[in-house]
Amino acid sequence: MKTDGTNPPGQGIFGLIDINCHILPGTEDGPDNFREAAEMLRIAYDEGIRTIVATPPYNKKNPIMDGDKLDRLVEQLNVEAGKIDPDYRVYLGREIEYNDENHQKIISGQLDSMADSKYVMIRFPYDVDFETISEAIRDINMDGYIPIVANVEQYECLEEDEDKVEELIQFGAYVQISASAVVGDLGHDIKNFSRKLLKGELVHFVASDALDSEDKAPYLRECAEYIERKYGEDYMTELFYTRMMILTYKTKRRIACAVRLFCCAGISGYYL
Repeated sequence: MKTDGTNPPGQGIFGLIDINCHILPGTEDGPDNFREAAEMLRIAYDEGIRTIVATPPYNKKNPIMDGDKLDRLVEQLNVEAGKIDPDYRVYLGREIEYNDENHQKIISGQLDSMADSKYVMIRFPYDVDFETISEAIRDINMDGYIPIVANVEQYECLEEDEDKVEELIQFGAYVQISASAVVGDLGHDIKNFSRKLLKGELVHFVASDALDSEDKAPYLRECAEYIERKYGEDYMTELFYTRMMILTYKTKRRIACAVRLFCCAGISGYYL
């Protein structure tokens, strides 16, 4: 199978979608400058990625609230992406450190959702207790938003406990894991746990969680190829493309197309 940048696994010319990528320059744990961000765009394209949701973190270390500034950065990246491929797109999201104060900022619209949708990406300290995560999920759902819990494979309270992850899903969470975890870059234990979650169909999204253009670059291809070999093309397509389209298709017509694709792919309402 051809797997160069123009024909990623399972998706032909459509490409993969990366919903957790720290590609905006000048934000915490992102690239140092625009040149490196542009290099990340090129690497992502070569990996088969055609849509990126930029997720600058919002936490005590990085309390950037200036939406206009972030919008300008995304616009600049889209100009650069257009030089590579006119259909290559970057959208704005946030990776929000969850607490009561930030919850209020989410529901008041002060913090960006994922690509201007009702989905919000949240994260917690890795030593958080299970009750804190579950309460946050219930609270966000009650206020009309849909939480995506970032990098689930790294939380100590969920370690090697698929039942707890399933419980979070039942509370209304969507689960994102990182591609680097699946391929073993984060250690043997995290690799095993992330693969157990995949086997149990307890994952909704796989993302790069990229930080730079070197060691933490936006690599997805190796992980996508592994999942395709192990679980089949349909499952890989759900994780890297079909489920993610609802985040980036904004008009009613595009949402209708996305829903039809969900149905054609046989994805149950449990994941919608």
